[in-house]
Amino acid sequence: MSVPSHPLKPFALAIGLNRLYEARSFNIKPFSERAKTVLNDAHLNNINIQENNILAFPPWDIQIFNYHNPFSGYDKAGTAAVIYQQLFSYHRSKYSKYIPVYTDGSKTAEHVGCGVVFNNTILNFTLHNSMSVFSAELTAILVSLQHILVSNHRHFCVYTDSMSALESLHFLTERRHPTVIEILFLLRKLERKGFDIIFSWVPGHVGILGNEQADTAARSMSDHMQRPVCYQDLKTFTQNYIHHVWQETWDQQILNKLHSIHPSASHWAALQMRRHDVRLTRLRIGHTRFTHRHLLLGENAPECPSCKVPYSVYHILIECPIFNHHRITFFHTSVLTLSDLVGETPHQNLFVFLLKIEFLLLI
Repeated sequence: MSVPSHPLKPFALAIGLNRLYEARSFNIKPFSERAKTVLNDAHLNNINIQENNILAFPPWDIQIFNYHNPFSGYDKAGTAAVIYQQLFSYHRSKYSKYIPVYTDGSKTAEHVGCGVVFNNTILNFTLHNSMSVFSAELTAILVSLQHILVSNHRHFCVYTDSMSALESLHFLTERRHPTVIEILFLLRKLERKGFDIIFSWVPGHVGILGNEQADTAARSMSDHMQRPVCYQDLKTFTQNYIHHVWQETWDQQILNKLHSIHPSASHWAALQMRRHDVRLTRLRIGHTRFTHRHLLLGENAPECPSCKVPYSVYHILIECPIFNHHRITFFHTSVLTLSDLVGETPHQNLFVFLLKIEFLLLI
């Protein structure tokens, strides 16, 4: 922001205003300032975004990528691990002159990494937490090719347990991952240098040694690889992070009437009829014309003549014994919670019940 011509310069908050917002925390900062806080807390300040060269391969010069699948026709759920091991041994004997290279990517809540097993050498790198497991798998393949480039051998077979990575290399689309382009460019360079490289899919976690070693390497903490992040990964990570912060904030609102009904900050589908959806929303937040109009008119709160307590949505739907026989009729029980009636899936007889007790038109 020290550059006078920076496009975001007009959106920067003046120092004096920043102090004002800090002194009055109840004031909501401008979007640009809130975005800075999110980027800082999520460690996204110094992230470089991968460029996606959509014109990398013209239509008349598209890179052709094929891969082997010696395990096709075998369902993993119904096939014993020893069968896969035998099939893999046969594939290795068939391509014995090809040096095996195993790649894998891993993503957990705390760690994203990739691993490569190459000529009895195990390589592993930690990637940025915003990367997806798909990006980690592609990065592992790219790393393997980069090390093949400086090898004295010329025949290699790259094994990966990511079918999605292989298919993304085989089927080029307009929305292709930027790392896919890097891999295809590097493959073309290797071919021109006389390298013979084949790719093969292997099932994970069936006892194939090289694959297990690559998996362990990808899960292990290691040196951080400074690498740009795919835009789609960054977008997904930011959305998930904001939702996580939102959920943490909402979890603290235990006194909010809506929290007991809607504890998760997730999206609930709206009802098809708008007037029913409006009434349902008012019931969920506990604010209706009948229970709250006195605040606008300066009157006393309406009181239940039977229970001698102020009317509330909770009292009308759950507590008041006057409506017990109606609850049994429509809900088959008189012991209910608000979540039972106005939760994510409202009770199918809710509006019939409200109409019967003459509360529907007062919401």
